[in-house]
Amino acid sequence: MFKNLGCTFEPTYKEKLWMYDPRSEVGKKRMEKQKALLGKFLPIKSGKALDIGCGMGISTFALENLGFEVIGIDVQGELVEKAREIAKELGYKTEFRVMDAKKIDFPDESFDLVALLGNPLPHLSIYDFDKIVQEAFRVLKPGGVLFLEYADWVKLLHEGYKQVLVEEPFISFHISFNTVRGEVERLFINLEKGYFFKVKINIWSPWIVEFIMEKAGFEVETHYLGTFSVVTVGAKP
Repeated sequence: MFKNLGCTFEPTYKEKLWMYDPRSEVGKKRMEKQKALLGKFLPIKSGKALDIGCGMGISTFALENLGFEVIGIDVQGELVEKAREIAKELGYKTEFRVMDAKKIDFPDESFDLVALLGNPLPHLSIYDFDKIVQEAFRVLKPGGVLFLEYADWVKLLHEGYKQVLVEEPFISFHISFNTVRGEVERLFINLEKGYFFKVKINIWSPWIVEFIMEKAGFEVETHYLGTFSVVTVGAKP
């Protein structure tokens, strides 16, 4: 009998923690990729940065390596604590805080850069993202930048995400597509440990991201690098 863990992303983090650890080989490669994207498309090269959804620090350390003074925030306290431990171990100066990006606890015009790196948008509804973008606009200085790295899920669905995927240690299946809520649902099965769970993934595409950012007041430019590599940069006038 397989155990049903419900609708949750948690097993994907627990079973694949190495993907989010900046000390692992995969983590180091992800950090180098993010540094390359930032170096190529970010119009500013220094200043105070806020890293939203910092996790265990891959994106945050990428920003510090490029010369920014960084504060990383995440709603998952366990990951923030790990990020603090890793920063101390590796000699980074980055500060980490547990914080909801929909209610950023910093004064107006505190940052030169707000970044969402590593494709965090599938975890956010369009309503959540709208609030986060408004908060980002508030805490950015005039001339500040909102930088997003994400995937085009509309294109991804069109090009075959309905296929069965082997994502060690899981096998996953597409089970529903809700066009009203803008969500897809997948079933993940761990055959070795005998459990399964579902995840709901919010669907994103550049035109949706651009609309929300422009509505908040940003001047927007998108760089389309492939299905799983889209960069949208918003400048605060």
